[in-house]
Amino acid sequence: MNFTKRDVQARCAALGHHPGPIDGIFGKRTRRALDAALEEVGGREVASLFHPTGLHRVHLHWSAGARGVIAMERTAYNSLVTHEGERVYGEFPAEAQARYAVGAAASHTLNFNTGAIGHCMDAMAGAREVPFDRGSAPITPRQLDEFCKWAAEYSVKYWIPVTRYSMPSHAEIQTVFGVRQRFKWDITWLPGMSKPGDPLVVGDRIRAMISERLPDVRAAA
Repeated sequence: MNFTKRDVQARCAALGHHPGPIDGIFGKRTRRALDAALEEVGGREVASLFHPTGLHRVHLHWSAGARGVIAMERTAYNSLVTHEGERVYGEFPAEAQARYAVGAAASHTLNFNTGAIGHCMDAMAGAREVPFDRGSAPITPRQLDEFCKWAAEYSVKYWIPVTRYSMPSHAEIQTVFGVRQRFKWDITWLPGMSKPGDPLVVGDRIRAMISERLPDVRAAA
């Protein structure tokens, strides 16, 4: 399994060893972070920092879709949660993302799909960021709860820490990883909010909800 320099930097940061900006430049700070991460896990090779499948991130999305999962959404994401809180599996299993190829895995994030599970709430059809309009299918509390529980299960199964560097929302990708996106604002609004918030702040709120579910998921594993 080949990991990019950006992947290695992000993985080190997710494990608590910060390499500086996630920029794909392998400098002294990245080397120190890598050495510390390897020492912590007792490994000698980069691969020892990652789950054997090669999966190392979960990207959190909304589909901008109406009620009811359609074929296009199942192709774009590995997992979706409906308004009623029901789980729908995508056309491609999560582990297809480890060796991402167009047509053989979910293409959920522009130029940044390899090793990343696309996890989505089927919601926000017709939503507008400015002036804010939550559209005809806003996220429901039940949907959000199941979405967070499923993300916690991914975390436990694939050794994916619940951090900005390993479980970002689509709206955080450009800021955290420096991979340019096309004005994506999912997920910056949640039930109970009057308008969209800062992507990092909202992302941290979602990750806190995911983290709250980890003890129960681990107990059931």
